[in-house]
Amino acid sequence: MYAIINDRGRQYKVREGELLRVDLLPLEKGAAVVFDKVLLVGKDGGLKVGAPTVAGAKVTGVLENQAKGLKTVAYRRIQTNRHKVRTGHRTQYSLVKIGKIEG
Repeated sequence: MYAIINDRGRQYKVREGELLRVDLLPLEKGAAVVFDKVLLVGKDGGLKVGAPTVAGAKVTGVLENQAKGLKTVAYRRIQTNRHKVRTGHRTQYSLVKIGKIEG
């Protein structure tokens, strides 16, 4: 069984028991996470497609960890005065273990 969910403008395909990497959630480690914007639910031999969401469907999970991704670096060079700028950032994310898909 799998589902396609919408979390704050991004769509993810999830299965029961897998880890999902989403943008940082303002929750504590071990907290329950519920995704109720389910766009599609796929079962053995059948699909439920929502218009825009599947009525009564939800995906539950547990917040496993919060961390930072790899550093992204951007260089900018202004040739006229030999000025160089190096900027970078590390995007924060949360790992959610998908528990149950209802729908």
